[in-house]
Formats: sequence, structure tokens, C-alpha cells
Amino acid sequence: MKEILMPKLGMAQKWCVIEKWHKKEGEAIKNGDVLVEVSTDKINFEVESKYSGVVLKILREEKEEVPVGEVIAYIGDKNEKIPGTNEEKEEIPKSSGNAEEAEDEKIMKVSALAKKIAEKNKIDISKIKGSGPGGRIMKEDVVEYMESIKPADERDKEDLKTVKFSQSKMKISQETPLSSMRKTISEKMVYSKQNIPHIGQSTRVDVTKLVELKDKIKPFYDKLSITDFIIKMTSKALREDLSLNSSLLNDRHIVYEDINIGLVVSVPGGLFIPTIYDCDKLTIFEIANKRRELLDKTKQNRLEMDEVSNGTFTITNLGTFNVRSFTAIIYPPQSSILSVGAIYTGPNIDENGNIEARKFLELSVFVDHRILDGADGAKFLTRLADLLENPEKISF
Repeated sequence: MKEILMPKLGMAQKWCVIEKWHKKEGEAIKNGDVLVEVSTDKINFEVESKYSGVVLKILREEKEEVPVGEVIAYIGDKNEKIPGTNEEKEEIPKSSGNAEEAEDEKIMKVSALAKKIAEKNKIDISKIKGSGPGGRIMKEDVVEYMESIKPADERDKEDLKTVKFSQSKMKISQETPLSSMRKTISEKMVYSKQNIPHIGQSTRVDVTKLVELKDKIKPFYDKLSITDFIIKMTSKALREDLSLNSSLLNDRHIVYEDINIGLVVSVPGGLFIPTIYDCDKLTIFEIANKRRELLDKTKQNRLEMDEVSNGTFTITNLGTFNVRSFTAIIYPPQSSILSVGAIYTGPNIDENGNIEARKFLELSVFVDHRILDGADGAKFLTRLADLLENPEKISF
């Protein structure tokens, strides 16, 4: 009989969420078959079985958060006896009124996450009724119990909000719980806005020459996009001054030597930020190939953990939505993010006073004001704009 453990997909990973079981209890499975899909704060990952046999027991349900290294299933021969579960749990005696009743205490199970939440909020978990398998106490049970014991005045305020909403007779199109991906994005963005003081600058860049250059190359290499030029030139600007290629970690300002640029990719229900490593060392064509490869893998949900890790700077581009400029939120623990808008045609007055049509692009950079100042962002943005306006200055 073989134990199936929740995999550790990253060095700092402590939890994974079970998204979907691809096999049921009693179902045959072969080496290489997908057993379960799990998710982290960065990727969804299909776990393949290393064994052949029968799925004897599934210990955790879909949408549960499970510590890495915990047994989540058993695989073995059809007639093998299933051992006692090896779930990470706490045995807690239910509180009783007197010593005699204590002899007949019942033992209940509680998930590690539920226990952590209860301890943090000083909740007596023995008073909570579990809704999980075998009466297991889940995090939802703890949250529900915490709501039930709120002071009456707090509950009354919430009830008034509910009544006010119900009286409006608003029709709801749909109501769905947040996915684990959406929850993670929510948590990271709230953390970023609450803990990282953002400061940003914007500029308009004349990319007429750059568009002309791309159009000249297109007949010979049609995979190239303006985004690839922006990635390449961003890496050059960072290499000349690594200030924005940094993080604040444990009260230490870390400046990275490697330039690994993350590119925000939107997917149904959320987003991923795949990483292109060592961008300053790659040619424009190598960057284009890698970007397309990562984009395809993102759409197919096949990203590996190292392909969404170790980013040192992030670029987010809404140009395909015809958005000219927007405010981006720094992706922690990075210190900076660049937002890129759509290319548009606009009037320009040259040095002789003549009006001509040119191609423009608006860029904004946002930096962590705890370790960087407005001058740092402005210096980077000025250099990047110069490179984009004069692409002949850079070797591709």
C-alpha cells in the first residue's frame, strides 16, 4: 500500500488546495494517470500517480486546504486493508461539566487550518460542531462559529445592512464563491495596498520608430510583438541601474543581480505571472519565443512552479483592451511594476512647428516608497522611454 502525499511545489509552500479528484475510491489507476489537481497561490498542478493499483481511500475533499506532506490518499491492491488515516489532526476532548462525564469524553477531529484560526482568535474549538467527514472541524465551521458569537450590536448592524439590501429588491445575475485562485489574488493585492506605499510616475513615449522596426522584421519573424521590445528594453534599463530590481524582505533592502521579468497574463477567473529568466542576456527573438511558450502553457494550465517564481520585476499590459493608461498594484515582494497601455496615433509638433501624426504609448511605473523614491522611478522611466523612442541604440 502506498501513501499519496500533498506535494510541495515551492520552497516556501506550506499549503495546497485540492481542486479536483480525477479518480474515485475503488477506481483503478495506472502509473502516470492524473490522480488529483491541486493549486497554490501561483499555479494549478496535476499530480500524477507513481503507482498502479486501486484508489483505496481518499482522505481529503475538494476545496480543502491541506498542509504539504500530509497523506491525502492511499493506493494499493484491491483487497488490502486500509490503515487508520494519517491526516494532520488534533485530538481534542470536548469540554464537560464534571469529572464523571469527562471519562466519556468524545474525541473530535480538526483540520490544522481550523485549529490555527481558532488559536489566533482565542476560540474554544471544543464548542464547535464539525461539518467535515466524520465530524471533522473545518475552517468554515470556525468562521461560522466566530460570526455566531459576535456581540449583539455588531450582528444588529449587519442585519440592518441585510435588510436595507433586501428592501432594494435588486436582482442578482449570479452568485458564486471565490475560487482559490481568486482568494489568493485578493489576499495578495490587499496585502500590497495595505503594506506597500505606492508612488508612481507616467510618461508618453513616441514609438513611431519602434513600430516601423517591428513591421520591417515581421515578414521574416512574425512572432515578434511590441511587448517583446518592451521586455528587452526594460531589462536593459534595469541592468544599467538595478535599483528597481529589488525587494524589501525582513527589513532588508535586497537588490537582485538576476533580471527575471514577470509578465501578467489574464486567464478565466484570475491571472498568472509567468517569469522570463535573465531577460538582459536574451536576444529579442529568444524573448519572443519564451513569451509565446509561457503564454501557451498558461492557457493550457501547464505552467511549472519555477515558471511562476523568482520574478524580480513585473510588466502588466492592457494594450489589447485599448486602455491607454492605468494604475497597477505591486506584486509582493517585488518593489516595482510597469504598466503598459495601447499604442495610438496622435498629433505631434516637431521642432519646426510642423504638425505630424505619430505613434504613442503611455507607460507608468509604480515603486515601493519604503525603499525607493519618486526620483528612482522617474530615472528608470526616462531611460526606458529613451530606449523605446530610439531602438537603433540597442543591440537585439
